[in-house]
Amino acid sequence: MLTVASPVVELRLAAHGELLSLAKLVAQDLAVSAAFGADEVEDLRLAVDEAVAAQARRADDGAVVECAFRCAGRMTVTVATTSSWAFPPGPDEVGWHILRALTDSLDAWTEPAPGADGWRLCVEFAKDPYAR
Repeated sequence: MLTVASPVVELRLAAHGELLSLAKLVAQDLAVSAAFGADEVEDLRLAVDEAVAAQARRADDGAVVECAFRCAGRMTVTVATTSSWAFPPGPDEVGWHILRALTDSLDAWTEPAPGADGWRLCVEFAKDPYAR
């Protein structure tokens, strides 16, 4: 039996640029295309905006914010950047609680930055369509 992986939409934006808001527009468009309800679409827009802003604040000068959107029933979003600071957003921050309230699952981790000194900070969350 052949299973087809859900397509991934990837977006790379300058971490401190005016175009960071494009990430929430991509999330909105993908969620609408996947027939998410209006409330879930808005929750995703707000969650992406919060995650991108949190990662941009941590990013080193010249870094990018990378967003990966996967939709296979539920929308899963990963937002990552590189930083000399080894701590991704977490439960001691207001933004984390906002993300927790808007999403159905939430995780964050740090890994060594590929090919450079420093760290790759990752936040991943998911939203189910028509969540209860």
